[in-house]
Amino acid sequence: MSIQNLDVDLSELEGKMFTCYEECGLCCLCQAEVLPEEVPFFKKNYPKNIVQKTEPHRYTALALKNKEGPCIFLAPNRRCTIYNNRPHYCRQFPFHLYSGDRIQVELDLSCRGVWGKTGEDALVVGANMVSDHIDELREYLAQSKEVYQEFEVNCKDAGTYRSPDYLRKKVKEKIPQMISLQYLAKILDMSCEDEEMELPDDVEGREYSKKDLEISTMETGMESLIAEDIYSAPIYCDPLNRWNVFMAEDNEIEWAIMGDDGVLTPAGKIDPQKVELLSPEGDGVQIFLDYLNTLNNRDSSMGYTYYLVDDYGYEDYLANAYYGMIATSALDVLWRASLIAHINGWKLDARGMREGIIAYDMDRLDAPTIGAFL
Repeated sequence: MSIQNLDVDLSELEGKMFTCYEECGLCCLCQAEVLPEEVPFFKKNYPKNIVQKTEPHRYTALALKNKEGPCIFLAPNRRCTIYNNRPHYCRQFPFHLYSGDRIQVELDLSCRGVWGKTGEDALVVGANMVSDHIDELREYLAQSKEVYQEFEVNCKDAGTYRSPDYLRKKVKEKIPQMISLQYLAKILDMSCEDEEMELPDDVEGREYSKKDLEISTMETGMESLIAEDIYSAPIYCDPLNRWNVFMAEDNEIEWAIMGDDGVLTPAGKIDPQKVELLSPEGDGVQIFLDYLNTLNNRDSSMGYTYYLVDDYGYEDYLANAYYGMIATSALDVLWRASLIAHINGWKLDARGMREGIIAYDMDRLDAPTIGAFL
């Protein structure tokens, strides 16, 4: 669709509602950047509550409690003490504006407030967000389009290009089969071949043992739990609004609960080899497949694949990289969901699969890309 002659995609927001559960506070665990025009207010009124960051670029941000905990402005009742003056990035969450070859508004499914049937119409909120920042978005889009065009030229010169529309169409056709762990494993195997792949029609051929699948998926899942510090570690806000922190350490998972003061209370150690890789069942099947459709439609997913191809020097076929990324993401979310199910004694029914996505999606959106979240 077009908003003031700007190419915008809001399809992820269709049929979604958004409400803010004040007792949740997940968004307050993200260190909010303070825009240049917002800095004077904070320097004047809260000079001790802002910090200077140098990575990935130099910018001003709100300070965190205990340096790695929630926002300094979060009160003990999980209310924001500067709500009317909170930065732009706080106001935007859980909506993410991605600039690639168009502007797309994506929804952070780790936010519990986007899973219900009440609240504001997410489509209206997203459209208003775009309209309110139309000039800035137009400027950013011009820049990101140049990057995308350069990538396409490089990929075509290397003979490894496929159009995004083609790749998404092929994935969409095969998503129903991705409920099979064997099918996902076959995609991953084929994606590593030297020749350009097409998605297989079935799982005929090599059969992968469940144990091998569990070990391979566990190793990838553990990599996603490696963090240099607590702030960088995956955090899952559970149904009781507890902030669960998971970190891989010496072949174990250190599990802790973060308090509102940013202090961690150990909750236990988890042996990852005891986490059974579960398959979705019942209504969990459709929730899983819907999530794969969401990933397939996200421009940031394609942007992440572009990043990988560029990083590897354009040696890999774009098709292999994209199909492999989708299969890897599918197994990653299943392993994260299985981990959450393991500590709660759940299955991957509707609740278990939904909670797994809540525990995973913020990490998925944090992946590098050649585009930019604004």
